[in-house]
Amino acid sequence: MRATKLFVLMTVAVILNTGCYSTADDKSKFTLVPGRADSVERRYDKPVAEVMAAVRSALGAMGTITGEEVTKNVITARINTNYVWVKVTPDKQAPEAISAVRFQVRTKSSWIVGGRQPDLQTASAIAEQTTLALIAAANPQPIN
Repeated sequence: MRATKLFVLMTVAVILNTGCYSTADDKSKFTLVPGRADSVERRYDKPVAEVMAAVRSALGAMGTITGEEVTKNVITARINTNYVWVKVTPDKQAPEAISAVRFQVRTKSSWIVGGRQPDLQTASAIAEQTTLALIAAANPQPIN
């Protein structure tokens, strides 16, 4: 009887701790550990087109670009076994001059560990590489 109660309580606890997360391209995915931060947000003083080019450059250098939705300004990629979504939108304060970027990274799905876990370290690395790509585009080096 005690084992049955413990089993029922554990099952209820597992069910209550499951949930979903939304990706940058507005798709819902299942995870066993909900409510954790999975994205890094940055603002750049550049128009959306320039930031999209820098994001493409950064993701191409770090991994493989798997898709791009031009209408939503979302780029999807894979870095090692991580799934990456980057969404670039015009900032609300100055839409023509400032871009808001959301870098979202999740690990490969593993039911043993508990689903796709957030990877903020990789998201920060992508944000840093995007910043470096924007700096390189603004300051071209002369060819000798």
